[in-house]
Amino acid sequence: MLYFNTDLTTINATFALFLLMNGVMPLFWAPLSERIGRKWIYISAMALFTITTIICGISKNIGMFFTFRIIQGCFACVGQGIGSGTISDLFEAHERGKMMSYYVLSLILGPPVAAIVGGYIDQYLGWQWIFYIMAIMGALLTICGTLFLSESFYRPDQKNLPKPSSLGDRLRRMKFNPFATLILLKEPDVFLACLPIGVSFGCFYFFVAILPSTFSSIYGFSPSQVGLCFIACGLGNALGSLIAGQVDYRYCMYQKKKNGGADVKEYKLKLMYPAVPFIFFGSAFYGWLLHFKIHWMASLVAFAFYSCSYMFTVTIVTNYMVETNLKVAASGIHIYRA
Repeated sequence: MLYFNTDLTTINATFALFLLMNGVMPLFWAPLSERIGRKWIYISAMALFTITTIICGISKNIGMFFTFRIIQGCFACVGQGIGSGTISDLFEAHERGKMMSYYVLSLILGPPVAAIVGGYIDQYLGWQWIFYIMAIMGALLTICGTLFLSESFYRPDQKNLPKPSSLGDRLRRMKFNPFATLILLKEPDVFLACLPIGVSFGCFYFFVAILPSTFSSIYGFSPSQVGLCFIACGLGNALGSLIAGQVDYRYCMYQKKKNGGADVKEYKLKLMYPAVPFIFFGSAFYGWLLHFKIHWMASLVAFAFYSCSYMFTVTIVTNYMVETNLKVAASGIHIYRA
């Protein structure tokens, strides 16, 4: 804030718009990957992420930082955008639930781990080094992807098509509607499953955004101490995702055996019903503890409880969306995020 001579509201706006791009851009990345494959989308997006991250780090004014932070968000979400599609490419139905829980776990462990590390980097090296280190990691991922990543998306129908005769023909084959998957919201099961998850998803990132200012003002925490607070949501998220993966697999096997081998995907949704009330009570309890300035440990336990309930339901709905929309698995998963 002092570097750009601006206020906390403006800085939070850059974070909010970064998250907005994280929610919107998967609607473009996912269907595009279902037209041209996954590999080069991973590589090109990560290369552009690296470039925009460097520019964020060397920005000299808030306008430059604001602009490239938003553009960075467009490319930072590529793993979230097509990762579920890659899982559906590589694993059979009986393996996907467990693998999807590991995939979701990797996504939700990223923010708390980054916050912990970022707090120390900011305190001892300066905030610019957060972007420089991210750029180094992005460059390494781009190089590794180019050298070692294989294409996972198999399109047997493409073998019988003649090679494109012109650039226009090639572009026509790439044509897609990024908002087509929103039609899935017309299905009552999909809409009712995504509604509470979408709300809790927004609340979770709201809590993440205000945690630094909240704990520094109420409890007097330093940046490094604030970073350590994210361990609470990291543990809660990890526990919720791992429990959901195990419960999802066992419950679906039980229902399949009970129904004579019939595999009804909607059975998965029953698992989220007990967890949804705990999302509400966890967030209310967390806010109450902060409001009355109860000991910081109690607040973090409430935050971890909320995170566990939230991630349990997210993992269950993610598995359901992938299983019921295998042909557009990468697209269908992002309805609740959008």
